[in-house]
Amino acid sequence: MKLAIIALTESGRTLAKSLGEKLEEAEIYLPVKLAEGEDIHSFDTTLRELVAKLFEEYDALVFIMALGIVVRVIAPYLADKRRDPAVVTIDETGQNVISTLSGHLGGANGLTEKIATLIGANPVISTATDCHGKLAIDLLAQRLDCEIIPFENLKLANSAIVNDKTLNIFTDYHLELDEDENINLYPLKELGQREGFPVIITNKAIDFSAEYLQLVPKNIILGIGCRKGISVTEIEDAISYALEKLQLRRESIKALATVDLKKKEIGIVEAANSLEVPLNIISRAEIKRVDFEYTSSEFVKEKIGVGGVCEPVAVLSAKNSQLLLPKTIKGRVTVAVVEESFM
Repeated sequence: MKLAIIALTESGRTLAKSLGEKLEEAEIYLPVKLAEGEDIHSFDTTLRELVAKLFEEYDALVFIMALGIVVRVIAPYLADKRRDPAVVTIDETGQNVISTLSGHLGGANGLTEKIATLIGANPVISTATDCHGKLAIDLLAQRLDCEIIPFENLKLANSAIVNDKTLNIFTDYHLELDEDENINLYPLKELGQREGFPVIITNKAIDFSAEYLQLVPKNIILGIGCRKGISVTEIEDAISYALEKLQLRRESIKALATVDLKKKEIGIVEAANSLEVPLNIISRAEIKRVDFEYTSSEFVKEKIGVGGVCEPVAVLSAKNSQLLLPKTIKGRVTVAVVEESFM
């Protein structure tokens, strides 16, 4: 976690330096007049101008100053709880550490607990699920590496939990959850048969008319082979074809994979960038060493030295995986799909 500590006063500087020694990843920001002779960042702008810059560059911001100041300076830059950095406030005496923004998804609650332990302070956490000692669905999604769909319904799920309403989790994955009399676990086939707010955990596309929340595991890897000079549109069409064939959500894609010969193929590179997922490159030497069978072609072997691309690169990119879709041809693209074991 890339972390910045910001202080404005002498006492704040002392605390910032002490905390910075305990948090190796931290960088300290002080006004120029306090930073003289210090091997730290200095600023001569307004605090609000500094925060505008830091909001884009850091995963977490720790302010050593009054909470009211922090609220005012960060307010113009708040965008989305999925992307805003964690913000933590420490009073200048170091007595209280306050989780201020992005408590769950940004990690401010965890950082608050960590800092409070390091400096012997009182952690102040006000998120409702934490105050009630309840499961937070956004934290569950984070722990399971799931995309939250639709995100605006997250508040409905967490509201049901903190208000002791029934919440039903439907999934075919094995989950270990803390016991709660208002949270029930059911197989997917029972979706729509139970009273209560539904949370669905699956990478499948769901056709469900009532309000719901879906947690989509990112556990799908697509292996891609193609002709030279392929366009990004052709790659994306092949990906969509494979996903539709398996009824998988696009959000479930964890990575694309291809052979080393295609690592600079612009269509594949742009498709990975568009999906915001890594592009795993598998060498032909790795493919030659595989101990599993895959769809092979003598023509392909003559051309590139291995009998196939999409199946082996997908399998080699995954851990404990299952081949869901063997080599499938879509125009000038071949695609295979594997699913990593979940949890």
